[in-house]
Amino acid sequence: MSGFEALSASYTTATSAADTEARKAAAGELAEGVKAAGVASIMSMAFPAKVQASLGEAKNVAAREGAILCCHALHTALGLHFEPYMMLVLPALVERFDDKVKSVAAAAEACLVAFVQAVNPYAAATLLPFIFSGMSTISWKTKVGCLKLLGALAHTAPTQIGQLLPEVVPKVTECMWDTKPEVKQAAKASLGECCTVIHNPDVQPIVPVLISANANPKENVTALDRLMGTTFVSQVDRPTLAIIVPVLGRGLRDRDVQTKRKCCVVVDNMCKLVCDAKDVEPFVDKLLPELKRVEEEVPIPEIRAYGAKAKATLVKAIKDGGGKVPAEYE
Repeated sequence: MSGFEALSASYTTATSAADTEARKAAAGELAEGVKAAGVASIMSMAFPAKVQASLGEAKNVAAREGAILCCHALHTALGLHFEPYMMLVLPALVERFDDKVKSVAAAAEACLVAFVQAVNPYAAATLLPFIFSGMSTISWKTKVGCLKLLGALAHTAPTQIGQLLPEVVPKVTECMWDTKPEVKQAAKASLGECCTVIHNPDVQPIVPVLISANANPKENVTALDRLMGTTFVSQVDRPTLAIIVPVLGRGLRDRDVQTKRKCCVVVDNMCKLVCDAKDVEPFVDKLLPELKRVEEEVPIPEIRAYGAKAKATLVKAIKDGGGKVPAEYE
């Protein structure tokens, strides 16, 4: 029997054996065989196509669980070398969070969590679209599973998630407003994990309040009061802005003029400590139009003055950091 045939035979055994232990043993054999034959043998035996076919077999528990166990075994054996192939089957694996058979769903979770915990940190931006896609499905179990993966990724790739936090916060916030309590709980826990990448000492103590305000807009004023009471001394970077800006955006759109004033004061204080235009760039569209509206539309002159001052400070921060300001806000 050739090496290629032996690998295919191991895969067939892993996806057809009668019990889980036999499937695990066959998956382990496959991993050892691939390790000996070289990574190229994964494509030679058309492994990704085989896995996708097995995972699609709705009435065959052995095929679905065996395919997941093979992926897990190969990732354990090959580590980073298996990552490109794992990406090819990732969407099909994510779907198994919602498998009707608990053992299959548990195997999928174990496989994906292990993968995310060991993934190359620089793959975080490539992984996020798969996770976001799972978070926007109808299945609440898939949403919960993907939120767990996102929380794990924050610890594997803290620097990268810090830079990607402006994309992460709105997506997780959507899940916080889900009708299913399990999804709400998972979303809050996930955002808490993601916010561990925030290292600004001025903001760190109030991060739980800001997370709570994102989950429940009624708490927005409380969060604004805490921000008003915060003395900004340290540099304000992108991760810090990512959790604060949604609260400020909501406050600037509030009908209450005093709430608008508070937001303008916070923007003014905070933006004086932004050193890099790239940090504030993702939020320009969320803050500048609202500040301009306060400056031009609020009937009370004092509040308009606060709006103008905050807008000027934000524009200066963008320019000083080397960024460009849209002409209409100059």
